[in-house]
Amino acid sequence: MMKSVTAKDAKNRFGQLIDDAQREPVTINKNGRPFAVVQSYTDFQMAEQLKLTAIRNGIDVARSEYEHGRGMPFDRAAVEEIAAEGRRRLSEPDNSK
Repeated sequence: MMKSVTAKDAKNRFGQLIDDAQREPVTINKNGRPFAVVQSYTDFQMAEQLKLTAIRNGIDVARSEYEHGRGMPFDRAAVEEIAAEGRRRLSEPDNSK
């Protein structure tokens, strides 16, 4: 489970927050609700690469479908739909653990 701190504690213990974030992402709660996540730069880069890979894979699938007469024309709307699907999949909890 991800470490969690209040916004007040994050402000008051910022040095500790960034040290903790090097080991694992830290959720910052504001008014009892998740508000932000602080993570290491390495974790951020990996997440961005995963998103990019998911989007590229979605584009490849869409192109293939369109070339075989299936799917919709490959335009801005298609790209947005693929990106939205990629974001949805990335936001799902990882149930493989």
